Amino acid sequence: MMKKLIFLVFAVLALQVQAQDETIFGIKGGANFSNLKSIVNSDGISGDGSTSVFIGGFADFWVAEMLHLQPELQFSIEGSENTDITYLNIPVMFKYYVLEGLNIQAGPQLGFLLDAEGGTDDFKALNFSLDFGAGFELPGGFLVEGRYNLGLTDISEADGPFEDVKLKTKGFQLGVGYRF
Repeated sequence: MMKKLIFLVFAVLALQVQAQDETIFGIKGGANFSNLKSIVNSDGISGDGSTSVFIGGFADFWVAEMLHLQPELQFSIEGSENTDITYLNIPVMFKYYVLEGLNIQAGPQLGFLLDAEGGTDDFKALNFSLDFGAGFELPGGFLVEGRYNLGLTDISEADGPFEDVKLKTKGFQLGVGYRF
């Protein structure tokens, strides 16, 4: 039943998005402040975080007067101080405009593992997460955004003494962009 409801919501949104004349494309990039949360015997431990970058593009579809749908494609380096993990992320953000130019955002994100420091054998190929944030669009097409990313997938594929350790990504993005 839940799958049918989710499918119905996305189908209605897709039809609504297709009916709109205005689609805006853009680019953005910025800093990732990320970390890996290690979970051992249900105790969560986070080591030292990492600062890295993300870059990508987006399409902004008008759904309703104050609601937009923004799928994105991002090249993103995440991880911790000792482990860089590179993903191709596809966030799909629902943006609600609170005031002129100011929006709050939330949506799912699917990450495809591209590379990892020391090899990709110890990491799963897919990472699912939820994103929450806010953005402000300036006159002339420029924008600024802040977003928190909460990893839901255990990305660890480690064997041996680390097979009971679960790893989840988490981080904050601070970015700038331009809407064409």
